[in-house]
Amino acid sequence: MATITIVCARCTLTNSVSDRYCTSCGLPLGSVQPDAGAGSDALGPYEVPEPADPDVARLIHDFVREARYDANPAGQGWQLVVPLRLDRQQAVYVGPAGTDAEGRTILALVSVCGPVNDRDCRTLLKLNARIVEGHFAIKVLRGEEYFVVIENLPADTIATLDAHALIRRVAVLADGLEERLSRGGDIY
Repeated sequence: MATITIVCARCTLTNSVSDRYCTSCGLPLGSVQPDAGAGSDALGPYEVPEPADPDVARLIHDFVREARYDANPAGQGWQLVVPLRLDRQQAVYVGPAGTDAEGRTILALVSVCGPVNDRDCRTLLKLNARIVEGHFAIKVLRGEEYFVVIENLPADTIATLDAHALIRRVAVLADGLEERLSRGGDIY
């Protein structure tokens, strides 16, 4: 009698159909391949800024222009494509992210790393304690949980930042995790 198995979408290990997670890499079994288009949802819905808030669209546009990366409109913000080593690249999304507890308008830089797996959650939380800019988080994109790197910034401070360097650092951090999760893939 034939045994029913399921192949992991990430590491291609054959697992028992009764397993919920891959015994090698921890990816939830039955998951589809990572969705390269999931990043288009990275900026998601947000709270509309108050009329007294700075012109958020103008601030974002100026920040994106100063970054000097290939930029395309994406939802409420922009997708910037950052070239990296070995012909890799990483998309970073820049857009409004609502307001903080003090009512300040927040801008988010978000870069997708790959589908969530339970094995890496503890490791990433520990790494967050050592990261200076950006942090690892989980966002639901297209109905699936993804690891992302996020940097939230008060809108009134972005004019003083080095947009090019900050976006590059977020991209490098996200690409490092993506490369690990996808075993060398360059999806996002």
